[in-house]
Amino acid sequence: MVAGEGKFADVAAASGPIEHDSSSKGVRPLVKIWAVALTLHAVLISSGWLDYKTTTIVNDVAWTLASLLATISSFRAALALHGRDRVAWLIFAFACGTWAIGQLIWDFFEIYLGVPAPFPSYADVGYLLFGPMMLVGLFVLRATQEERRMTWLRVANLGLILCSLASVLVTTLARPLEEMPRSLQSVVIVAVENGTIAIAFIVAVYFLWSYRWGDRLLAYGLVTLSLGVQTITGMLYTRELIGDSYATTSLFNVGWMLAFALHQWGAEAQVTAQAHGRVESLPVRQSQGWVEALVPSFLLFCVAISATWFSAETTARSVYWRTIVLIGFAIVLASREGWLYWRGQQLRAALDNSANALTRAHERLQAVDSQRSELERVIDVTALAGSVGLWEWETSSNVVRYSPQWKRQLGYADEELPNTFDSWSNRVHPADAARVRAIIDEFMRHPESELVMEHRLRHRDGSYRWVLSKGSALLDAQGRPVRIMGSLVDITPFKELEQSLRDSERRYRELADKLESRVAQRTRELSDAYRESRNFAHAVAHDLKAPLRAINGFCALLAESASTTLSDTERSYIERARQGSMRMSALIDDLLDYSRLEHREQRLQPIDCQSFVRALLDSMKEEIREAGAQIHIELDPRPVLADSEGLRIALSNLIENALKFSRQTGQPRIGIESSVEYGRYLLKVRDNGIGFDVAYRDKIFEIFNRLHASGYEGTGIGLALVRKAVQRMEGEVWAEATPGAGATFSVSLKLADATETATASGA
Repeated sequence: MVAGEGKFADVAAASGPIEHDSSSKGVRPLVKIWAVALTLHAVLISSGWLDYKTTTIVNDVAWTLASLLATISSFRAALALHGRDRVAWLIFAFACGTWAIGQLIWDFFEIYLGVPAPFPSYADVGYLLFGPMMLVGLFVLRATQEERRMTWLRVANLGLILCSLASVLVTTLARPLEEMPRSLQSVVIVAVENGTIAIAFIVAVYFLWSYRWGDRLLAYGLVTLSLGVQTITGMLYTRELIGDSYATTSLFNVGWMLAFALHQWGAEAQVTAQAHGRVESLPVRQSQGWVEALVPSFLLFCVAISATWFSAETTARSVYWRTIVLIGFAIVLASREGWLYWRGQQLRAALDNSANALTRAHERLQAVDSQRSELERVIDVTALAGSVGLWEWETSSNVVRYSPQWKRQLGYADEELPNTFDSWSNRVHPADAARVRAIIDEFMRHPESELVMEHRLRHRDGSYRWVLSKGSALLDAQGRPVRIMGSLVDITPFKELEQSLRDSERRYRELADKLESRVAQRTRELSDAYRESRNFAHAVAHDLKAPLRAINGFCALLAESASTTLSDTERSYIERARQGSMRMSALIDDLLDYSRLEHREQRLQPIDCQSFVRALLDSMKEEIREAGAQIHIELDPRPVLADSEGLRIALSNLIENALKFSRQTGQPRIGIESSVEYGRYLLKVRDNGIGFDVAYRDKIFEIFNRLHASGYEGTGIGLALVRKAVQRMEGEVWAEATPGAGATFSVSLKLADATETATASGA
């Protein structure tokens, strides 16, 4: 739309209708010329102004020129066509050419030598070839057309033509044949010449009604009419030749000139139709229908004219034969009219049905029109409520229409802003003009897509408002846009909000960058602090364990060196000191394990629990043997996803805990079982030890929390290590127990993918 009205006027001109000249207009001058020539020929030969010899020369020249012109025009039609059409018109040209050659031979005797042409002669060869060659051309031309359904009406019309032709032949030739003064040979030659032309005429009529000729209808119809005139003229000529009464002044001599004039007219009509691409029109199809309907009247008229004209020559035999022919004519006509009546009843019923359907369609149309009016009202109300402006652009006429809401968005009343392109294009922001023009040009090249534009338009107050314009095109049969309709929405608040969001995003990004920098710095500080704390823990552990080793060592030396002088109480003091140092050393080791577990790297992998547990029990067999415990293992074969070291820490502590608290029972029994529940691998360690109160099932996992401090060694860190190890493997651990009946510790872990094959089997 930015390109201006001139550009879109070109688009409208390009999409306008294309006019084609009618083929009949191209030959109208030729028709006028032939009309003058035929009239002049008729006047000259029938007026008596010329003597016999001059009249003969006029006839010969007229027939020669007419056949030569028909030959030339047929060649022109053949050159303008292709394929079978060209072959057919070439055959027509050769047919007219053979007639012209025969006529030239006839002229050689009549005009050049000044003697009557012999009969028969070589000229009759050309006349004899004309009919068969026209038949061949008709059959070739028929092969190029689409066949129509042959109805009984057309069959009856063909029968009426045959009956009428037979009646005219009987009326015309009956008396001359009875009194035939000429030899039979001459009659046969003339009858064959004109008989082949009559057959060609009948075939041409049959093809005319049986095939769809389209843009060839006028040309073919004129060729058919030409053969009809040839047939009538030949019949009259045969009559006078048989009766030895032929005269050059007979008016029917104009018939041959008229026949070739019609043939030339048809050829030129074909040339014009091919040059202008003319298609079959409705008037032409209606004319063909009228011809079919009026055939009986025309034929009866021909029969009546022939009977009246030759009434003086009527004989009993001719009346007999003509009566037989007319009976046949009546039978065919009756069947034709009966079929027309039956067909008319069908059409009347169909017409009544169509009228009823039309009435119903009219009622539906009124309902649709009412719905359309209501829909337009709803659209207007919806557009007003949603602040949506509507626009419409007809590309053929370059007419633009804007809705009142469209104009209201720019601050104008409906009557204040005209419906022109300038109302829009002059208000586009200069910075957006090139981009919008490119979008519209692309849409015009691909109108099947959707037109979407965001640009700025100048408001009445001078400010620019952001608008979103969308549209879709209605296309013609060639895929060109004929009408584009769309909407326009003021999106200025959204653009302002979008800009505000961009500013906020920029500020947040700056803040995030600062925060990320601070987090990175804090992470480095925490890493340094962790590294220092780890080093500090190791140093402290080393410094704490050194005095403990000294205490333990000196206590051992003291007990050994003074074993004879120490009392039992003193020995118990030394043993208690040694035990205390050993517990302190174990506590320090557990604390270091807890610290290392918190910060060690996790390596989750599929682990076969059966192999893993058996390997772990094999490493603890001394402790199990000393406790005298029975171990029962029943594990699911599916692999579990866990960290090998973490799983070892968890299971070893749970097994040691079970051994420790079931040692005082008569026969310690430990069960290690597993199952898969809710998609998780559930590993259970059971014992028949002293158990505990379920009220403490959460506290036992806290560090330094011991429920049975007296009589059971330990640091209170083992179960805390279990919970920490399991949690780092994304698992859960819990305990269930009954005082005096043992305890069960459950560990829930993830199942590994069955396709993974890596397995850890060592502990």
